[in-house]
Amino acid sequence: MTELFDPTAVYRALGYVTGAGQIRFVGNVRMLAGRTADTALAVVALSMQDRHLAFRRDANGFAATYRVELAFRQGLSLVQQVVRDERVVVGTFAETQRAEESIIYQEFVPVPAGTYRLSIVIRDQNGPGVGRFEGPFEVPRLEVPAIATPIPVYRATPRTDLAAVPDIVTNPRGTVDYGTDSLRFYVETYGLPAGSELVTAALDSSEHVSWADTTRLDSSRALRPFLFAVAPSRLSLGRHELQVGIAGGGVVARAPFLVAFSGQWIVANFDEMISLLRYFTAADTLKKLAQTPPEERAAAWRKFWHDTDPDPATPENEALDRYFLRLGAANEQFREEGIPGWLTDRGEVLIVLGPPDEMIDPHPDFRGRGRTVQWVYDQLNLILYFVDDAGFGRLRLDPGSRSEFDRIVNRLRSR
Repeated sequence: MTELFDPTAVYRALGYVTGAGQIRFVGNVRMLAGRTADTALAVVALSMQDRHLAFRRDANGFAATYRVELAFRQGLSLVQQVVRDERVVVGTFAETQRAEESIIYQEFVPVPAGTYRLSIVIRDQNGPGVGRFEGPFEVPRLEVPAIATPIPVYRATPRTDLAAVPDIVTNPRGTVDYGTDSLRFYVETYGLPAGSELVTAALDSSEHVSWADTTRLDSSRALRPFLFAVAPSRLSLGRHELQVGIAGGGVVARAPFLVAFSGQWIVANFDEMISLLRYFTAADTLKKLAQTPPEERAAAWRKFWHDTDPDPATPENEALDRYFLRLGAANEQFREEGIPGWLTDRGEVLIVLGPPDEMIDPHPDFRGRGRTVQWVYDQLNLILYFVDDAGFGRLRLDPGSRSEFDRIVNRLRSR
């Protein structure tokens, strides 16, 4: 549950850059060969959420401005620094509240090989928000023959000259939604002998190879770039690793990536997701989804996502986002019963119906057998009673309220 509502913990465990503070960001820093042997090209890729920036209305909708400060230090010496202002414009107020990856920042920074202290600071120019990261960072010397660490990308046009920068749009989180689009990686090799076989494989957390590809090099050019696309139907949920090496020569480069139901809520496996969705749809629908053979689950999930998405024109499934937002709220609000808040009766009602229009607790200071709390839903013409029958602090729907609640739920799902 911690990982579900705090994806940054997952990315941090994978070795990603994660920013702390009011502006939370996730990203990675990958290294490509520079124009000289002792200099590398750092590809800094960061992603943020619109909702962490202060937007102001302008002629084109709503705009936010932020500053990114990158610094590579050795001791007290500042070796390389980049300071850049960026502007984000969205058309509607609703877009300013987006909670998924909605802003991508990337920078190409030439840095001499060596050991550094890397700091990244993002400042909101319209408000007090700040996000920070600082940690050790190693810039390798990519001596030929070599393979650079794979870079997850949304699109890429390979470069043909080490003096240039590649035309890529990075995927800072290295994440792909389960069963949807392919995950793409940009890989560069340097001075590999002609005839070498480049072996690329995606391994899951159990080190099972879920996808593999082999490419034979027809020349020994100083720079050979490649773009690999890993099909979603071949990937299971959870943490994976892309490994790139030379046949017979072992793995040379590797990069972690994540297959998730959503960038906002990360679930470890299929069965766990089925359990978490117990209040979202009918039990028969979930049972059918749970019984899907493993090789068909990605397609089944795509269909489930499509069938439950109230607005297919947007990349999000607003119904699922709202559901998990309420699930998180239930976990926070109803901790006192000794079980996860979302599994309590009040948690169930909050998740399914939302917060009540009125909550009546005649004796809020009383804790014991007979305590009764009322929730009133005006538009549903519904009053629910939660009673502590045993005196152990667990408030359960009384039988009449349970019956009324189930009736309302069945009516809402039949629309």
